[in-house]
Amino acid sequence: MIEARRGLYVGAALALVVGCTRDSTAAPSTLIDGSPARPPPVVLEGVEGRRVATRVRVVAAGSRDGRSLRASCVPGAAPDGPIVERTGVAGVSVTFFDPGRHGVHACDATDVGRSRAERWCAHAFGRLSGARLRDPRLTITCRGAEGDLVGFAWVQPSTTAAYVVVQQPGYAEVYPASESMPVRVATTDVDLASSHATFAISEHAMDGRRLRSYDLEAQVAG
Repeated sequence: MIEARRGLYVGAALALVVGCTRDSTAAPSTLIDGSPARPPPVVLEGVEGRRVATRVRVVAAGSRDGRSLRASCVPGAAPDGPIVERTGVAGVSVTFFDPGRHGVHACDATDVGRSRAERWCAHAFGRLSGARLRDPRLTITCRGAEGDLVGFAWVQPSTTAAYVVVQQPGYAEVYPASESMPVRVATTDVDLASSHATFAISEHAMDGRRLRSYDLEAQVAG
């Protein structure tokens, strides 16, 4: 009986170690550009496990900094308002409004080593209705370093949301909201056969309080 109990304890301890190892290896240590993966500055209500904050940069449309990524994304386009660049674990995106703010453009990338003109593996354009997107404009033409599909889509958070959180395998990816722009998020939960991707999302206030949570079921527009 004692030996049996020892075996039970050892087995339970081994399972615990294996579980912890899987959790730790699933959480990334860097963003796609090699910069360190850091937690967000606040505790997010209801978000368990590792949390990785993505990086956001907002630049003015007419600035020298704002021309580089935007110009290679949509040559000749003159954005209305700021340009939002996001760097996450699986990819990079740039988002901006078109003239008159009738629609919004995005370009997505999963290979940041290429030149700016060649890096974009997807482009999206969404029409606005009452300053809101009609569709998340899913793209699934990008692939990660291991050849897995990476889906990108817009989330239109509530006006009080400061963070959009997307659950990923083994960790939660945190996107700071910015301006009145929709937030471009990424996932590897992509079904190529049905041209569909699922995003498990929660939105949070500046102090980390959870405002709402939902699943975004996004379909490639036909």
